[in-house]
Amino acid sequence: MSAAAYDSVRFLGYAIPTSPADIVAVGDPDAAGALAGTYRAVEDFGDDVRGRAAVLKTAVDLARDALPDLGDPSVLNVFVAPEFFWHGTAGPYLTAPGERDPAEAILEVLRRLFPAAEYPHFLMVLGSVVSAEVADIATVFDSTEAAVRNDIVRHLGEGWRRASGAMSSVIFDMMVGFIKTAHAYPLVQARNRALVLSSTPVDGVLAALGAGALTTEKYYDSNEDFLLWEVTGKPVVTEPMSAYPVLDLSAGDFKSGPFDPYAIFAVPTTGAAVHAAVEICLDHSDRRVRKSSARSPWPRRTDGLDLHIVPSCGMQLHPPAVAARAGGWVFNCDGQYPLGDLGTEGVRRRGVIAGVECLYADYVDRASPTHGAHTQLARVQTAAELPDEHAPGARDATFAAPPETTVDIIPIPPDDGIRAHFAGGGGAVHIYGRAEPLPLRR
Repeated sequence: MSAAAYDSVRFLGYAIPTSPADIVAVGDPDAAGALAGTYRAVEDFGDDVRGRAAVLKTAVDLARDALPDLGDPSVLNVFVAPEFFWHGTAGPYLTAPGERDPAEAILEVLRRLFPAAEYPHFLMVLGSVVSAEVADIATVFDSTEAAVRNDIVRHLGEGWRRASGAMSSVIFDMMVGFIKTAHAYPLVQARNRALVLSSTPVDGVLAALGAGALTTEKYYDSNEDFLLWEVTGKPVVTEPMSAYPVLDLSAGDFKSGPFDPYAIFAVPTTGAAVHAAVEICLDHSDRRVRKSSARSPWPRRTDGLDLHIVPSCGMQLHPPAVAARAGGWVFNCDGQYPLGDLGTEGVRRRGVIAGVECLYADYVDRASPTHGAHTQLARVQTAAELPDEHAPGARDATFAAPPETTVDIIPIPPDDGIRAHFAGGGGAVHIYGRAEPLPLRR
């Protein structure tokens, strides 16, 4: 593979629903709501991983084969799949102490499927994996503590669905308050990590890593990262049972090892390195990268993020959270809902979504319209000022007019392999700038 000299970028998003099957909505799941349902997965871990990997390979290969300039060392191809692409029948992949980390096992499969020589100049964020290490999960599932938590949340959720008027808001707030308290005393500590492959080995901003694979980790557990309750009665890890580990971001968010929890890394080129961050779903709502990038010890005052990447399942871009510098790009690939109206899916759109001038495209499963997905791309006009959006003198990022570029949409036909793992159909690949890549920097 020729040496990278990136001056252009294109974005390829796999808009596939990664939300649960048999959805029962509590509140608005496209906003602050939550979900009951069931996890669509295969019982055996190896079979589940191989099935999901096959789905992913179909999407990546269709995208790769559509490119007119594969191997061009001036173009960085950024492929992103949604949060929660990888999970088991209980929600997280469950392991006992001493067993192999599921993220490590999945990355081994992915590195075999996507060798650098066959995917030149690709940076791939291949969804996120949810896992939990528990010594005796059967004891946790059978415990009174788990039963009490699950019963309370289910009763509140079902009560909300029957209530009307002001009482609906009261019940919903009670449920959210209970879940937040339960997160402080988790029965299961889960991990949610984005899986990243790069054909050009990546480094930290300050540390040489030479890594072809890495992970970044999420810390913010929302009301809907896990099921409120399981509608078929299977024992699963629910929202009131779980929480993510606390991450120490007090000194910034630069990666110093491939599998540390941090988000910011560098893709080397013959010129200035491309600085990227992968921020998972609700961490974006918490302004993680905006705050942590400002705390990070950039070598030069003019350094900053060229690419701000947000894989999600229930998130879109928000101006106060965008951390890319002026001229940089922010890209969201979401596995839960469309941005536009039903009937406009499958076409390129441009507009202002929640204050972000952007290009976007939607996917909706016609067989199950509660399952949707989207991709969203915006370019930063002026960078955010100060990490605290409410501080005197602070300013959110502003956005340039959406670029005049194509968004090619490639549907993925559903088959039995996809349906075994995903409840919302095969999704579609959205390619931004297929024929004419976008300028990486100003």
